Amino acid sequence: MDNPLQYTLFVALAPLAALLSIGVLTYVRVAYPSPLTATLTWLMIAISGWLIFNTLELVANTEASTVFWSKVSYGFIAYSPVAWLAFALQYTDRQKWLAPSRFFLFCLIPFVTTVLAWTNELHRLLWAGYHFTPVSGMLAFSVDHGPWFWVHGVHSYALVFLGAFLIIRQYFRSFALYRQQSLWLVIGALIPAFTNVFYLFELVPTITKDYTSISFALASTAFAVGIFRYHLFDLKPVARDAVIDSMRDPMLAVDARGRIVDVNPAAQAIIGIPAGAIIGRPAGEVLHPWRDLVERFRDQSDVQTEIVLDQAGVPHYYDLRVSPLTNRQGQLTGRLIVLRDINERQQAEVALRRYTVELEARNEELDAFAHTVAHDLKNPLASLIAYSDFLKAGLNKLSAADTDRFLGAIMRNGLQMNLIIDELLLLARVRQLEGVAITPLDMGAIVARALERLSALLAQRQAEVIVPPAWPIALGHGPWVEQVWANYVSNALKYGGARPRVELGANDHRDGPAGRPPMIRFWARDDGPGIPAEEQSKLFTLFTRLEGGQIEGHGLGLSIVQRIVNRLGGEVGVESQIGQGSLFWFTLPATPPKPLNHS
Repeated sequence: MDNPLQYTLFVALAPLAALLSIGVLTYVRVAYPSPLTATLTWLMIAISGWLIFNTLELVANTEASTVFWSKVSYGFIAYSPVAWLAFALQYTDRQKWLAPSRFFLFCLIPFVTTVLAWTNELHRLLWAGYHFTPVSGMLAFSVDHGPWFWVHGVHSYALVFLGAFLIIRQYFRSFALYRQQSLWLVIGALIPAFTNVFYLFELVPTITKDYTSISFALASTAFAVGIFRYHLFDLKPVARDAVIDSMRDPMLAVDARGRIVDVNPAAQAIIGIPAGAIIGRPAGEVLHPWRDLVERFRDQSDVQTEIVLDQAGVPHYYDLRVSPLTNRQGQLTGRLIVLRDINERQQAEVALRRYTVELEARNEELDAFAHTVAHDLKNPLASLIAYSDFLKAGLNKLSAADTDRFLGAIMRNGLQMNLIIDELLLLARVRQLEGVAITPLDMGAIVARALERLSALLAQRQAEVIVPPAWPIALGHGPWVEQVWANYVSNALKYGGARPRVELGANDHRDGPAGRPPMIRFWARDDGPGIPAEEQSKLFTLFTRLEGGQIEGHGLGLSIVQRIVNRLGGEVGVESQIGQGSLFWFTLPATPPKPLNHS
């Protein structure tokens, strides 16, 4: 015989449970009007209807009214799991499944169940039979389940456990505060599921009344805890997904014990490990490649600094921010680590520093330029003015020989000034390599043109120039290389012996050190007095003059040579010993070897 107490207890608890559900429903609708609370509203309505009509079923005084209220309650019973799943989908931000074109699939079996409940006498698919037992002035209603009941039961359990699974999954992906929210939702989901399992399978033989509806009211209490204590709708895990997962900046959350509790896709990409293999592991273990940084900031909870991470051998620059995470009592529960990519800023700073260095170097060049040009143009210009003044003052008194001598001096000084200006313009042009054609060089023709330019100086100095019968082929820009030879030969003429002897040549260095491109070394040797070792390192410095020569230079030539050769991928140098002359050399890339013909 049924225990009357269980029915009396149900009648006493059911109205209270219904009032609790309605209270939660009212508060949620007023305090949190949103799509999320709309799904919770439908769930609370389903639970409240189930409770109310289940109570009316029990207190009805006729068999017909008992059956009627049981059929009414079945509509709420069938749709409660559907409403729960809708809430879980909304809470975990799976909006696409709430679209009518998809969600109606979950409603098909509840709809059929409701129809079958009202037409059960025609087919007995839901209830194969039912019995009435008077208990303490009430009619206890018990049924023999038909085949469709089990379809309905499996479907209901599937929806309840699916919703619980979604929230549990969210639980493990969320911060501690979000986990507390999700935990109360999971508790609310599992209470009615397990209560109904006890009823269906009669795990407690003395309880024959279905308390599932009341257990759903207890679930609403769990929801209420989440709402009032943890602000269920103020702080949502889905907000975390929408914001954190979409962040371009890598983010990790570490708990008080140094374990990683959250990580976004940007951080996963840096670490190279899936989130499932990261969550719960010690930060020092996961971030082993950067263990020095982990040790450096292990005990710091508030940090802002710049760091460099090595990723596949490439340095990446980040702005590191470590912020404390605290609970409602202000206690430290973990740390939030955010890395902001500052590669572009770092590159801009490097470029700015490089530009600053170049600008400083150019300013130094301009200072030297101003000093040198003022000095070197002053002498020929003063001579040009003086000779012109002589001609103007004594044009009718000077002999033809003096006039010719003065005009020759004016021409030489003008040519010297023109040479200075040409070399300064060339110095400016060799700053840029873009747009310059790099081709195989006919070095014999280039050297011949350079010597032609120096023909007057060669004749004046009665110099001898020795050139090889053939030259190796190198790569470069003809006009620039011609200027290199002109500078080397003019220096050899200026600082050579009384009747300079200049020898030109080349050495093919195709079989040079491994890993370096094949180069050809060109050189010009003079028979001058030689250059002291302490002065050799200064020769290619901008605006530096060779000292002790018979003809004063203007200090541009060798610096131009160095700039030209460097731009063409080569090097310059000098070898000299006192009393044994000097050898000035430069290198250029050799032409690639021609492929062998195997025909």
